[in-house]
Amino acid sequence: MEAGFMEREWVVLAIGDSLTAGVGAPPEQSFVQQYIRLAETSLGRTILAENAGRSGATSGDILQLVRTDPAIKAAAERSAVITLTAGGNDLIQAAKRFYFDSDPRHLMTALKQYQRNVAHILETIHAVKAGSGPYAVVALGLYNPLPEFEEAAFWVGKFNEHLRSFNSGSVRVVDVYDDFLGREDDYLSDDRFHPNGEGYRIIAERVASVAGYGPIAEEPGA
Repeated sequence: MEAGFMEREWVVLAIGDSLTAGVGAPPEQSFVQQYIRLAETSLGRTILAENAGRSGATSGDILQLVRTDPAIKAAAERSAVITLTAGGNDLIQAAKRFYFDSDPRHLMTALKQYQRNVAHILETIHAVKAGSGPYAVVALGLYNPLPEFEEAAFWVGKFNEHLRSFNSGSVRVVDVYDDFLGREDDYLSDDRFHPNGEGYRIIAERVASVAGYGPIAEEPGA
């Protein structure tokens, strides 16, 4: 019998914004690719990565993609692990409006909308995965590329606090805030916003240590 009939195909679907797309580093140094390599080395299995990262995407954009893109839905149906990065662009857009008029309602509105969007993203994933066997959703928290600004630290903390409220069942929230704090020069790329290869390595290792590899590690590969 051919190997394709004997072995399960293990798939990791990565959805999200520029952090999923890997902006700031060569493609092979993205967090997704580094996480996949860690999984393959640890588990001794070949794992397929489906990267649906969209640079500049807000949580609303990601929700729309998950709901309407047939390719993402098909990838989700056959994925054992789904990673999610969202919220950074929501916060950036609100911060730009706040900069011009100092009205904190921009940031509070963005926070509430982010929480609703993440809830709907997870609901959509759960609906797609219903009846398809064990799976894990790994949601990454935000780091703070601007620690010198008190407001930035406060609002990044609020976004992360809301994300942690989803940490249960098949959803694992991974916090990378402390990993980057004080190491911005080491872990950020030249744009001073996105991670470099080292920063993505730290994220991949944190995901592996906190969330593991979901059903890929728990079930036999044949």
